[in-house]
Order: sequence, then C-alpha cells, then structure tokens
Amino acid sequence: MEKSNPPEKSDRRTLRTFRPLLWWFLLVLVLYGIRTHQRLMEKTRINFEVSLQGRAVDATASLDGLPAINGQNISLGSHKFTITHPKGETYATNFFNWYGLHDLGTIDLKRAMGTLVVTVDPPAPWLSVRGPEWSVILTNSTGVTKSVPTDQYVVESRYSHWSSADDVTVAAGLTAAWRVTPQLGAVQLSCNQADASFQLSTLNGRQLESGSLPAFINELPEGSYKLMAVHHQHQLEQTVAVAKSQTNNHAVEFLYGKAVLETEPPAASVLDEGGRDYGLTPVTFTELSPGTLKFVLHRSGYESVPVTLEVVANQTTVIHTNLTGAGYSEAMKSGQQHMEATEYNLALQSFNDALVAKPDDAQALTQQHEATGLGHLQHAKTLASKEDYIAGDQELTVALQSLPENGEIKTLLAEYKQHEPEQIERMRLERLNRSKQVFDDLVTMEVDANLFEDHSLTTSKPAKDVALAIASALQYVQPAFKIYRNTAPKPETYAIVATQDDMGILSVNAHRECFIVCGQTTDNETQIIYKDVEYKANHSVSMQGLLAFRDDQSYTPIHPSRIPVMTDKLRAQLQMGESNLTVRIQGAIGQTPAAKPAVAQ
Repeated sequence: MEKSNPPEKSDRRTLRTFRPLLWWFLLVLVLYGIRTHQRLMEKTRINFEVSLQGRAVDATASLDGLPAINGQNISLGSHKFTITHPKGETYATNFFNWYGLHDLGTIDLKRAMGTLVVTVDPPAPWLSVRGPEWSVILTNSTGVTKSVPTDQYVVESRYSHWSSADDVTVAAGLTAAWRVTPQLGAVQLSCNQADASFQLSTLNGRQLESGSLPAFINELPEGSYKLMAVHHQHQLEQTVAVAKSQTNNHAVEFLYGKAVLETEPPAASVLDEGGRDYGLTPVTFTELSPGTLKFVLHRSGYESVPVTLEVVANQTTVIHTNLTGAGYSEAMKSGQQHMEATEYNLALQSFNDALVAKPDDAQALTQQHEATGLGHLQHAKTLASKEDYIAGDQELTVALQSLPENGEIKTLLAEYKQHEPEQIERMRLERLNRSKQVFDDLVTMEVDANLFEDHSLTTSKPAKDVALAIASALQYVQPAFKIYRNTAPKPETYAIVATQDDMGILSVNAHRECFIVCGQTTDNETQIIYKDVEYKANHSVSMQGLLAFRDDQSYTPIHPSRIPVMTDKLRAQLQMGESNLTVRIQGAIGQTPAAKPAVAQ
C-alpha cells in the first residue's frame, strides 16, 4: 500500500504550477493599464481662443511658465494658465486637469487704457493727436485730456512759423502728460522808402515771410532772424531780434549819396571790382549807399587808373582825374627784368600788357611764348622735387608747346617718364592701405576700442556710394543709430562714427558705438572696415524728492578684462550687436548675409 503525500507538499506543487500564469496575468494587467493611460493622455489637451474686445488676436499664452498653444497635450494635475497681449490686460487662471479635453473657450481680454493729457500754451491754431485707435484734430486749442487705449501717439501742433511733432507713449493705468509751450513773439517792420520789399528768413536760410514794407509778422519763435530789404537795386541785410510774448519793432533805412566821375580826356570806361561796366566818363551815380566804392578807369592807349570813391549820405562827391598814356617800352622793360629774376608769371603779365599797347608785336609774342614755356618748366621741376613726376610730365608737355626746340624740356620728359612707374606703385600702395590707416586713426578716439575685433568686407561699388548707403542704413533702419561723425579725412576714404542705445522702461540698459571706414582700394574694389564696441550701462538711481528720480549712468565695456563674470545675456548682446551691424552694412551694399566677415588685419 502506497503512502499518500502530505497536504502541504500538494499545495506547493499546485502553486508552482499556476505561478507562471499568475505572473503573466499581472503583466497583462500592467500593460493594459499603461496602454489605457497612453490613449487617454493623447486626448488630454487644452483648448482656448483669445480675443481683444471681441476681435481675434495673436497673444502669448503660457502654461506653468512655459509657452503654450491651442490644442497641445497637458499633464494631469494642477496648472496655472496665463494670457498676455501688449494692448490688453493680462488674464490668469488656475485649474486641475484630469483625463480628457480641458476647454477654456474664448478668452476675451480687456483693452488696456491710460490717460493722455496735452497742454498747449499759447493756444495752437492747429493741434492733432494721432494714434492707431484714436485721434483728434482741434483748432485754436489749449490742449486735451482723454482716456485712450495704450499706445504711442503723435502730438503735432502748428503755428504760423513754428511746428512740432512729438511721440508720447501712454502706458496702462498711468497718465502721460505732454506740454507744448513754444516761445513766440511778433515783429513790426517799417522802412523810410515807400516802395521797398523784404524777405525774412532764419539764420540758416529758410524763408519765412516776404512782401512789401511796412509789414507785421506774428507767431515767430523767440530768437534772431535775417532780414533782406530791397529798394531798387540796393539790398540791406540786417538781423532782427524777436523776444517772446511781445511785438518787436524794427526800422529799415536806405540812405543814399551821389557821385560824379570825370576824366581828361573823356570817354574812359568805368568798371567796378566785379567787372560791371557803368559806361564812359563823365558818369553820374545816384542812389549810392554810403561807404567806400572802388572803380578802375580804362581807355585805349592809356594806363588804367584805380579810383576810390567815398560816398556820404545826402551829399554829392565829384572826382576829376587825368589819364596817363600806357607805354609799350615800359611794359617790355618790366618783362625783361622779371625774366632775369626768373619771375616768369610776372614777366608774362608784363608782356601781355605790352601786347595790349601794341597788338601782334613779334618781339612781345616771342617773349610771351618764352615766359610761358619757362614758367611751366619751373613748375615741373618743383613738382619733381616733391616726387610728383606725373604732374611734372604734364607741365613739361605744356612747356614744350611754347618751346618746341628746348633740349632741357625734352631731357626732363624722358627722365620723368622713367620715374612714373615708381610713383604709380607708391600711389597704388598708399591707396590700398589708406582705409586701414584712417580706421586705425579713427578708433584711437575710443580708449576701449582695442578690446573688440576689427572686421572687413569688400564690394565693387564706389566708396562714396557705399558710405552714403551705410549712413542711410544706420540712420533710417530701426532701431536707428545716431551719427555724430561722417567725414572724408582722405581722398576716396569716408569715416563714420555712430552710437545706439537700447532703451529700457526707466533707463538706458545698453550702449554701443560703431566705427566704419569705407575706402576705395582699387578702381573696382571698396574695402569696408568696421568695429562694434559694446557697453553695459550701470545705473545709480536716487530719489531727490516726491516722484523726482535721478539716474547717474556709467558704461563698462563688455569684455572679460573689464567684466570678470560674463553672463549669457552679455555674450548675447556682444553677438547681437556685431551681427546686427554686419547685416545692416551687408544690406546697404547689396550683399546677402552669409558667413561671418573676415577679421581685419
């Protein structure tokens, strides 16, 4: 008879048999749970739309501080959802999310508002306040106070001879106050001549008013003006001072004298210093302005006579003079003396005078040709002593036309032509290195410039056109640079220095300076050397009274030698400043931004 197994052993055998099935069942449950969670999480999303005063807008959404978009998957649990828009009030909400769609619907943001206060004194004949969503035009206005949408507004006021247009920013919940207080006055113009006219302009030449005298001109800014009064052929230029809030009287007086010029013999031409011909003597002048007048009397066969005429108001001045005959021999003698002294220009003038006294004289013509040729020869030697053989060659060519048989001129022509290639090479090298020399001189004006790299670009465009295009790109491409130097220190070379400030809410956060030189290195190539110098703004803000703040600023170059701890923000500013300047220059010269420009050597 067989012995039966104990119950405990039987149970353990059964458990060992079903243990794999149990583990398999648990694994299936776990995998099913994971798959179910994944399918449900695919449907766990957030839906929302944003409008501003009922109109759909693009706004910035964030979920738990991270950017969010409509329809994106979100995790289970508690969340904070925020919507921001530059022209709307911020929307924020907290919610708990479970499996499935969390639909927030359409979130309608409230329009942010502020108060705009414009004060005008004296009242403006025409006042305009313009913004993207609200504007108004007023006449004879002292100003306006209005609750308006937050934005930037243009406040423009116009008077007869003064106008202004200013940008005013209205922030949410704040009052933006702007005052227009031009300093204006009036002027009453009078004249002692009934048929006089006038032209009133600014000191820089901008015309304001014109017409007949007397005249009354209103709404002139305080300051000095240029008045041009005209009576017949006479002009008076005077300065008119205008004080604010009053009528300023200014009187114009035309004072005249008379003069008579007589000669013996008569019929001499009367010419002034400008060459104007007043006819033949005797000549009577009327309506002469008081002062000193100079004339020259000419008569064929006689020496010219200079005449100084003192004109006195309300008096008649009479001048009588005897003409002296001009001498051919004196002119020739003077010319020979100048030739012996190698004063060829003076000799030429004397021989010309001799030809006036005796036209087509053979001896005078010969001497004239010799003086002309020797004068150009003398100038050519002077140029050669300065190693300017090219210009010397040109002078010798002209000299040879007057003295075709002169052996010295021919010898020097051959000698100068041998030196011309050396001069051309010196000029080429100087032209090639000119822009770098100008750039090195330019950056010495900024002590921190040596901390930053030089860069260079080349283009086939002319240097002058390149400089104009870059200056325009700096001034008119936003954000704009302020150009405080734009010169041409050397031929075909142009230097530009400009600054730019990054504006924060209360103060300047960053400052940059750029140095640019455009130089024509060859006929078909222009080199552009530039440097971007970046600064970090340091602010020391103090309160000197209620709502009275003072911000003392200083700047530190963004460089490891000056700022031991270089943050990512500072490195980003360095990279952005250099990159933006490069792109702006490349755009100005028509180049597509590509790889980083070469570092200038």
